[in-house]
Amino acid sequence: MTMSELSDDPPFFDLVGQVRAMRRLKPDPVPLELIRKVLQAGVQASSGANAQPWRFIAVHSKERRDWFGERYKAAMYKGYGAFFNPDPADKSTAAGTARAAKHQADHMGETPVILLVAGKRDWPFKVPESERVGLAPPNYGSVYPCVQNILLACRSLQLGAALTTMHQLFEDELHAYFDIPDEYGVVVSIPIGYPKGRFGPVTRIPASEKTYFDTWGNDDASDWEL
Repeated sequence: MTMSELSDDPPFFDLVGQVRAMRRLKPDPVPLELIRKVLQAGVQASSGANAQPWRFIAVHSKERRDWFGERYKAAMYKGYGAFFNPDPADKSTAAGTARAAKHQADHMGETPVILLVAGKRDWPFKVPESERVGLAPPNYGSVYPCVQNILLACRSLQLGAALTTMHQLFEDELHAYFDIPDEYGVVVSIPIGYPKGRFGPVTRIPASEKTYFDTWGNDDASDWEL
């Protein structure tokens, strides 16, 4: 396949480069049909043995959003409170991320939709039967492609979203409050709403600086036949 054939559909490559974590969201309602569209995009993802082990809880009621928001804020301040107040003169990416994370923590309960993505529990192959004690972890490998589809769909529909796993600090409470059965574990929580800020390109280290050929550490592709 030639490079010209690969570039026949450039909008995808534009979109995938603009899926920023949007942590400042408006409280404006998000239509149910958009959430359904986002989730339908999510379930198009591949999964091991086509098991499709995901389940979703779209948290919409104010009471339940408030419950989640209170616990999320407490967990964030416990884990990252020391980093939430960078020097006002600090314009670095890290400082900007800290301010955005603090805003998200302070306003999570105001987010119009908090999406909980759960995965069916499944022991990894490498864990011997004799060591499978307690609850298995969710099937992360099959659930995360679904999560990425959801994030891409949100961006395509001009919805802001951000992946977070801070729910792990109150996971038992979360499962009890939302009546989540033991056979499933919450993998991520995603606040979804219309963004206050602007979408823009992500900043990432180029793939060329992260790629080796044939063996670890070898970045020489001079013998690749094009």
